[in-house]
Amino acid sequence: MSINKKIILCFIALVVVGTVSLTLLHRSPKYQEQQQAQNAQTVHSQDTKLPYDYLNNVIAQSGAACSVYYHSLENDDVFYNYSGKMPAGDLARLYVAAGVLRQVEDGDLSLDEVYTIREKDRKPASPVLGKVPAGSRVTVRNLLEDMVLQNDTTALYKLIWIAGREDLNQWLSKEGYADTEIGTTQLPQGENSQDTLAPGEKRQLSYTSVNDTVNLLTRLYQGKAVSQKQDAYLVELLRKQPDRNLLGALLPKKVKIAGVQSDQNQQLGAAGIVYAKEKYVLVVMMDKAVRPEESRKTINQLSSIIFNTVNDKEVFKK
Repeated sequence: MSINKKIILCFIALVVVGTVSLTLLHRSPKYQEQQQAQNAQTVHSQDTKLPYDYLNNVIAQSGAACSVYYHSLENDDVFYNYSGKMPAGDLARLYVAAGVLRQVEDGDLSLDEVYTIREKDRKPASPVLGKVPAGSRVTVRNLLEDMVLQNDTTALYKLIWIAGREDLNQWLSKEGYADTEIGTTQLPQGENSQDTLAPGEKRQLSYTSVNDTVNLLTRLYQGKAVSQKQDAYLVELLRKQPDRNLLGALLPKKVKIAGVQSDQNQQLGAAGIVYAKEKYVLVVMMDKAVRPEESRKTINQLSSIIFNTVNDKEVFKK
């Protein structure tokens, strides 16, 4: 047999072996399980104009466990890569605000009720209430606005104490926010007790998910979270939120965002109603961000890609 024929036969044999191996690989339970898991984690409307492949590539380079959810308020287009329970960080403030306003709506609480800021109420990262003397009197409205607009931690935990953590969590569960829970981290134990844990008690972080947060923001926009009056009040507060270095960093300054953000070391989060040409809700949560600066830039980029696509400013190939 000539050398040329031997080469041709070897080549054919290699092609056959490769084809069989590839077919067996694709039929293997492990491969199919991996494909199902990958497909299950990425959900999008079939006709959405978002460049979901490109978005997934950006997410993959985030350097963190990253969860993204986009929901159009105009046509119900959606994109999300994963929605599971993650540490809420400062995003918990959104749920506390809504829960407090639920009690106001029910008549169990008034925005004009006055409470005393005690020395043991003080928490780190309190740019407003950290400067007032102990014994100062503040209203629930003051606390709510300091918590939302200034990210004041003392205001956050004072409101949780006023509204009751158990009551807040019961309301969240009743409303269907299945992944969300207000934790016990740094919570004072009572009006006249020391800020210590009971025997055997462990501190617990607050948790939520992009799915729950998108649902809450969508309901607030629609006036269906608490009531039209209370929802409009909270959305207006969120529109005044001065921090724009996550969702808003690369967007035009004139674009309004009603949102909240969290930047706590390796835990990052940004959530908001974006008043673009087409209004939408975008929530990004990250955990275990070992390179926080890169992860912040990833949030900036994701927000910019979605904004530009929605506003037809840039064309991406899917």
